[in-house]
Amino acid sequence: MSKFPEELLRLQTFIQKIVPDMPQEHINSFAAKARPMDFPKEELFVKEGKICDSLLFIHKGLFRYFFLHEGQDITKDFAVDSINPFCTAYTSLTLQKPSEIWIEALEQCHVWQWKRSDVLPLLNEDIYWLRFSKKMAEQLFYRKEQKEMELLKYSAEERYRQFLSDFPSVSQRVPQYKIASYLGITPESLSRIRAQR
Repeated sequence: MSKFPEELLRLQTFIQKIVPDMPQEHINSFAAKARPMDFPKEELFVKEGKICDSLLFIHKGLFRYFFLHEGQDITKDFAVDSINPFCTAYTSLTLQKPSEIWIEALEQCHVWQWKRSDVLPLLNEDIYWLRFSKKMAEQLFYRKEQKEMELLKYSAEERYRQFLSDFPSVSQRVPQYKIASYLGITPESLSRIRAQR
């Protein structure tokens, strides 16, 4: 991956925020297995009903996790280059079960991609990657729990404020109706909240 020093540095910086003592050679070895690729805007990375077999690191762009319920398109989460750049259908990848979610590129995205077969041996054999995986899983659980609590306890305006805090730049990059579905409100309600700010 020596051809992409800026991208390697971006990956290294993120990983070492999670596991500060991760050795450089471990990161280099992981990066060497990555396949650079691009997703056009609106292209699907994961489809409902299909088994996810890869993991992405987003160098540029953002993806949306969503599901369909009773004809409605409901945004579950976002994976954003500058905030939470690892992206996958976690349950489908780890358990090899058909995905219950869709993941789509909301912008032209540049990523590194790893196949499941490249990732799992690291998690099973390497203490540093095992720690990294554990901390990432803890973050996913925390985000899931926080989102559930926000929907139960916060007003729509409070949820929007929290969204702006969690995803500072995303409100300018994502259609408002997709943000509204993430917040569990109508686009009209979001427009009213934004007008009052």
